[in-house]
Amino acid sequence: MNSVHAKLNGILVGGADEAGRGPVIGPLVLCVAIYEKDREHELRQIGVRDSKLLSPAKREELAPILRDMCHLHVQKITAKEINALMKKDVSLNEIEAMWIADAMKGIEPDIVKRLDKIYVDAPDPDANRFTARIKSHLPPKAPIAMKLHSSHKADVIYPVAGAASIIAKVTRDQEIERIKEELGCDFGTGYSHDAATIKCVEENIDNPILKKYLRTEWATTKNIIARMKYTTKQVKLDL
Repeated sequence: MNSVHAKLNGILVGGADEAGRGPVIGPLVLCVAIYEKDREHELRQIGVRDSKLLSPAKREELAPILRDMCHLHVQKITAKEINALMKKDVSLNEIEAMWIADAMKGIEPDIVKRLDKIYVDAPDPDANRFTARIKSHLPPKAPIAMKLHSSHKADVIYPVAGAASIIAKVTRDQEIERIKEELGCDFGTGYSHDAATIKCVEENIDNPILKKYLRTEWATTKNIIARMKYTTKQVKLDL
């Protein structure tokens, strides 16, 4: 976990969001951002929105400003960790809840004491159920558990959740660029709808570098592997 601690005063408010739930390549990144409640409007004033509503350039511009303004906890969940859990039938929602809880365990008691609420962007259709998932991974009677509030579109509604969204997205984008350089392949976004991603996976399916970052439990990946095996088998039969 990577933590950045700005000096904050008074009553605080937090937000949590992720980037990279669905891609076939790269980590899932989670961020918990905390700021002063009576100054949360300042985040909106500098242009904080849900990261999906901002250009990459604007996100990059805002990220260092937010690192100076906010108290941040960032979690990177690797493809290897996701694969291992999904092989045990742990859902992606459960994985996200586990790591959000882990990030919250790292928040200092003094900060927790001054927190009014932490707004979590809920991936579950039932937002209350997602709150319960997170609480199940926190110690019994953990003070922070009472501050949790999951909400759909929290990153749009609450500026501090928008800040978490931006930091998570910028962190993941930086990881993706690093992986591209290591792999020597520009695979675009890493999502299954991206032709560049599919092409790179097909061409590097046996590459040990790609294997470190590939989500093997995704249907897209399984289909590519099955198709490649079938093609290889057909070539052998033709010979």
